[in-house]
Amino acid sequence: MTERTYIDCYAYVGKRGPKDVEARYETEDLIEEMEWCGIHGAFVAHATAKEYDPMYGNRMLTRELKKSSRLYGVWAVMPHHTGEIAKPRDLIKEMLDNNIRAAKMYPRLHRFPFNVDFCGDLLAALEETGTLLMVEGGHLYNNDVLEMTNQVLVNELDAVLTRFPQLKVLLQASRWDATRYIYWLMSKHKNLHIELSTHQGNRAMEVFTEWFGADRVLFGTGALEKSPGAAKAFVDYCTLSDADKQKIAALNIARLANIETMPPPYNAKKRGDTILQLAKAGKPLKNILVIDSHAHIDHEDAGGMGFVHSLYSDDKSMYERAKLMGIDKICISGFLAVWTDYEEGNKIVWNAMKRYPGFFHGYAALQPQYVKDWKKDLRKVYVTYKMEGIKPYHPRTLLPYNDKLWDPWYEYGNRMNAYALIHPSPNLVAEMNDLAPRYPNIAFILAHTGGSFRDARLGIEIALKNPNVYLEITLTAVTYRIIEFMVKHVGADRVLFGTDQPMRDPIPQFGWMAYAHCTFEEKKKMFGLNMQKIIKRVRR
Repeated sequence: MTERTYIDCYAYVGKRGPKDVEARYETEDLIEEMEWCGIHGAFVAHATAKEYDPMYGNRMLTRELKKSSRLYGVWAVMPHHTGEIAKPRDLIKEMLDNNIRAAKMYPRLHRFPFNVDFCGDLLAALEETGTLLMVEGGHLYNNDVLEMTNQVLVNELDAVLTRFPQLKVLLQASRWDATRYIYWLMSKHKNLHIELSTHQGNRAMEVFTEWFGADRVLFGTGALEKSPGAAKAFVDYCTLSDADKQKIAALNIARLANIETMPPPYNAKKRGDTILQLAKAGKPLKNILVIDSHAHIDHEDAGGMGFVHSLYSDDKSMYERAKLMGIDKICISGFLAVWTDYEEGNKIVWNAMKRYPGFFHGYAALQPQYVKDWKKDLRKVYVTYKMEGIKPYHPRTLLPYNDKLWDPWYEYGNRMNAYALIHPSPNLVAEMNDLAPRYPNIAFILAHTGGSFRDARLGIEIALKNPNVYLEITLTAVTYRIIEFMVKHVGADRVLFGTDQPMRDPIPQFGWMAYAHCTFEEKKKMFGLNMQKIIKRVRR
């Protein structure tokens, strides 16, 4: 098969604020990572145009584009009425003179109404000239000005596309929990397209392609905030045809932005370890143990989890998806069990364990406010159901993890050398520094530690003080270079692969780790060997 071409439709360069000291931002970083991942081109906007002044940042971007012919520019634009930017036709002419093929608007950050009255002249000019408009958001109906990527709201976008039906729009940074909103929008507006760097819903590649066709789904990474490898793996491992994958990977953005010549392939050379090479080929990891330490499960033939659209979230579907990557085992808790009814949810986990013995390993979920007989409930989940893990959940109990109401569970878990998956809480450091020494036989797994460098630092602080604490990576953020950061500070022996599937698709989480700049031996530990040791310690 001919090498697939990839053009990233969603990337940034330039200084931004607030920025963690570890976060990358330079154009050279992006160019280097593109080659590491095998991404041949990228549409790039400048952070200064977003966060300071559009035209000042646009001109900075023009200078950065000279560093590589693989980069395509995206200019920030806004209405001209307040005298801050050229009139639409003059602005578009300047874009074309600088070989800029796409425009981007930031209504929330730049504090202007995204409506036909104020933006109509600019939107009409973009529609007439066939210029692609990129916008970020579509998360909620509410106006959340603190959310940097929630720049346009669902109802605003609907009104604009109703007035300008031929306007080509690419929605970026939409979240997986907005699927039902986005379905309505894309069903109604045929020129609305989507990229999935943040919209990592379960089987989103296949689902959106089935709903709207591969021509309206684009490959975007969110670089350099996000791991580009996570998004690339989403394309490579999904079950679409090669033809549809190529449309998503590059052909769609090339068509929308009028790119006639594809970027060239990289010089043939082997880079990276066996895991990286297999990931680039979209092949399962063979002879490499992979254990997902953090997952959930729904009832048979489930279609959603309350606020989350989630097709294919039952045991059969999760088993099939896992085999694409070579995942050997999945540690699951019932979403129903942590969310509302632990007794019903634990039954779903038990049924999955029976249908796929040795593949699914169970986290028991108990809610102290409902437990009437600890001895009875503990015996049911650990003796009858043969579960191994502990899954307390602060967001739905609002109990600190070191509240005495949890004590009977921890005491039982300590005797059986159980492992506990701990979701973040407001006082996690203090709670874990209290719990971990009191229950030294429990392996405490801190969930979502890769969500941000702040989260990673908190997890590192806890892990360095407590040898029975481990850091699990998963979150939609797929933060670029954070896995390497955690390995540097606590060692690969204390970092675990997890996906949080089926709330989000497991493939981007898998790609995040596969494309990490870690050694082959470090990746093997994180992908499975560490969790295997934790599971083997359990006294059954």
